[in-house]
Amino acid sequence: MTEPRVLLAPNPSLFTGRGTNTYLLGEGGGAICIDPGPDDDRHLEAILAAIEPLGRLDDILLSHSHPDHRPLARRLAGATGARVWALEPDRGDDGALPLVDGGRVAVGGIVLEAVHTPGHAADHLCYFERDSRALYSGDHLLQGMTSVIAPPDGDMADYLRSLERVRALQPRVIHPGHGERVADAQALIDEYLTHRRQREAEVVQALRDRGHEVVPADLVPEIYAAYPRELWPLAAGSVEAHLDKLAAEGRVRRRTEAGRARYSVR
Repeated sequence: MTEPRVLLAPNPSLFTGRGTNTYLLGEGGGAICIDPGPDDDRHLEAILAAIEPLGRLDDILLSHSHPDHRPLARRLAGATGARVWALEPDRGDDGALPLVDGGRVAVGGIVLEAVHTPGHAADHLCYFERDSRALYSGDHLLQGMTSVIAPPDGDMADYLRSLERVRALQPRVIHPGHGERVADAQALIDEYLTHRRQREAEVVQALRDRGHEVVPADLVPEIYAAYPRELWPLAAGSVEAHLDKLAAEGRVRRRTEAGRARYSVR
């Protein structure tokens, strides 16, 4: 399979890295777009210009509905007549059609299979091209950063199961939603699994060291001391996701007071 065309959205930040990757796949006579990105005039113009040599845009595939991945779909579909596909169409205003787990979208010789990968977001889909074993991973797997897992839409237990599921597909290469192409897919997936297990152990140890009931943000300065403070609110979400998983497994106590979850060792 020919390598995709990558168009970088002009939305760099501490949270998106260098920006959102929009992918175009096609060799003339039709194309697929994955994750058109934020609603930005310059990015729309760049996508439309890149489509011209491909003939036309047939389908727009959404990995999930976060504001750095989905909003431009409405205007791109309006400009091209392409169909929009999403696991949960109602999360956007782009007239998306429902694409279920295992559903396939084909244009020319390109066939992409939707793989439901909840964890970062409940509606998250990766797209797998079996012939080339290429995985378009959205925010499930990234290069140069880790995926944020923040309740209530994020779920750590779901995320770990989803990592194991994409690992079983044995992808060769990963095209992430942020960052560069990953040539050794299995190594990155294993790195992610190891990282999450290590982080869980750190959360458990930090909770034990406190010895009393805490909210997730209480543990962030210790666990994420090396990270910029601007990321600490997101880090608190990941800590909460780990604690919720541990609570579901009966390894920590969770109670809610005034709408706020509090945790302690058993």
